[in-house]
Amino acid sequence: MTDVETLHETIQKLRYENGQLQRFKQINQLMLHSLDAIMTSTHRSEVFARLFEVIGEILPCDQILIAHHNEEQSTVIPVCSSIEGKTFKPLRYTDLTNVFEETMNVFNVALIPGWKAHLGDWLPDANSVLIHPISTSQAKYIWLISDKNIGAFSKQYEDIFVSFSAFVANTLSHFEQRSLIRERETLLEERDRIEKSMMHQDKMAALGQLAAGVAHELNNPLGFINSNLSSLQDYIGDISEFVSKATESSEAMKALHKKMDIDYILTDTDDLIDESLQGIRRASDIIANLKSFSHPDEKTRVDLDLNAVIELALTIIKTQAKTVVDIDFTRCEEKPVIHVNANQLAQVFINIVTNAIQAITDKAGRIAITIQAGNNSVDCRIADNGPGIPAAVAAKIFDPFFTTKTVGMGTGLGLSISKAIVEKYGGELHLESSSAKGTCFLIRLPRVSK
Repeated sequence: MTDVETLHETIQKLRYENGQLQRFKQINQLMLHSLDAIMTSTHRSEVFARLFEVIGEILPCDQILIAHHNEEQSTVIPVCSSIEGKTFKPLRYTDLTNVFEETMNVFNVALIPGWKAHLGDWLPDANSVLIHPISTSQAKYIWLISDKNIGAFSKQYEDIFVSFSAFVANTLSHFEQRSLIRERETLLEERDRIEKSMMHQDKMAALGQLAAGVAHELNNPLGFINSNLSSLQDYIGDISEFVSKATESSEAMKALHKKMDIDYILTDTDDLIDESLQGIRRASDIIANLKSFSHPDEKTRVDLDLNAVIELALTIIKTQAKTVVDIDFTRCEEKPVIHVNANQLAQVFINIVTNAIQAITDKAGRIAITIQAGNNSVDCRIADNGPGIPAAVAAKIFDPFFTTKTVGMGTGLGLSISKAIVEKYGGELHLESSSAKGTCFLIRLPRVSK
């Protein structure tokens, strides 16, 4: 072999090795970028979209499409496409078995029988197409890469894409397993939250029964205390009359009357009895509300004045609120009537007001509850001067189990349950406004016609 021939052979080898190096470089770039796309994505559609970007940068083409092969229904439907906004119809897999079962580098789609009838809608502008099926641990897919030019995909392009697809299939399997593990962990967490919620509800039910029992037991002593104080008030009137006449009988009695300040004692005693009777009446009202709140019948709906329902709720939470915030409830003079279950709707107000109390850290905390009655509905707004709800959190506050409270402080069910209760009555509950100056919730309920 002459020196020229040897040199020519060396150049050919170098060209071949350079081509191989370029091929491996492209494959490595694809794998590196696709691995980053898969590992940084959280949803399968996001993974495919990122992979399309990677392929489009390294392997030029007009359109990329991935279709899912549903073996149970024997259909194929695109799940992601590089052309956004396009809708696709599913196709029968049996009509395309000769196309989808193995890798195909279609030089000219016009040479494929029935191409327009079957795949023309998916890839309307395609003249050459590279097709390759891949399987992951959970699903089967078909990759389709098209170009408007005939014969756009060389054998080297095909080899690179097939090698890349095998890597993607393997990596996607790990992604699916990771997703399954994450889903399992999420389900276990939700189950744990549900169990804790059920335990909390059981405790609340037991507390309700206890409250009803205690309320019943307190009624008797409160009754005779009220009766005795009323009798004592009558006696004080007689005593006052007797003292008045006795002081007129002698100067000594008059002097003693003045010395002991009997007029003040009698007046103050009467005031003390009045205050005690007011306390008894207030205690009786609280007990009546507790008995109503703990009543086991949660299905009965009756026509109620919304003012009364709110007052029922405020009675329950008054003890918690009085040392933290001032609650200003403005009654509606129209007394709007709604058809609800008092206990359930009271729970809605308790949940929202309690959240507001817990959110307010300022000593000058204030919650304002107002009612605005319309012809067909009644609006109730609960506004506070707390720190507000961030936009990212506001979008999730009605989601079940979502909570910003520390572990053990909340179940994340209060607002979601409240929304369900209000909607069950044909009403609406939503966050009307929130800023650094405070938050306002709106409860809108249908009003009973007069």
